[in-house]
Amino acid sequence: MIISLENSTALVTGSSKGIGLAIATKLLEANADLILNSRHSDDLALVRNILEARFPERKIGISAYDFSETSGIPEWYDQICDKHGPINILINNAGTIHREAASDIKLEDFRKVLTTNLDAVFILCQQFYHHLSSKPGKIINISSLISNLAREKNVAYASSKGAINQLTRTLALEWAKKGINVNAIAPGFIHTDLTDELFNDENFNNWVKEKCPMSRWGEPEDISSTAVFLASSVADYITGQIIYVDGGWTASA
Repeated sequence: MIISLENSTALVTGSSKGIGLAIATKLLEANADLILNSRHSDDLALVRNILEARFPERKIGISAYDFSETSGIPEWYDQICDKHGPINILINNAGTIHREAASDIKLEDFRKVLTTNLDAVFILCQQFYHHLSSKPGKIINISSLISNLAREKNVAYASSKGAINQLTRTLALEWAKKGINVNAIAPGFIHTDLTDELFNDENFNNWVKEKCPMSRWGEPEDISSTAVFLASSVADYITGQIIYVDGGWTASA
């Protein structure tokens, strides 16, 4: 099956590298136009140059923003829509993590993770809803395996991703009659530059392979293919779902 996202514009947050970049690339392959986002303009410009060389027929915009500053998100979103036109696919991928024991983590560090991973996502979803003006659209939130299976020293991240799952379900319920599908992808252990240190830790690498029924780490492309499917008309009857792309991890736990 060939999926086409022709005449669609997608905003992918946190898309200068890793899973976000893989999703952005796969969306371009499916003929969507694209708005890239990360905190750093230089990184975005470099990525856009690379993608424009591969996809010269597609419109690729960039817009830097740090989602730890939530108060400016509505104005930032307005500016994007004014410049690039309406967005009908929103991929909430940007996030942060703070690893520390629950007994020691400071409330400010706990809140910082929730602000970026949850509050910002909620505000972006609201802006997406209001700008669509009752037109159909697709929201895909990036959750995590850790939303379902907790690990030590991940209390803030796990809490934020568990909340993302419930946010996804609630928005799907409220906005279904408006033609907005809201789903989440929960990746398992994915090999990116952010997880490279863990990947290169022999003990941790072996632990992942032993626990995962497919005996391997996932790749960003495993997530991007699922994102494009959910963003397409093929998935028009799917909403409120948390799809675990984890090599069977949750099925075996």
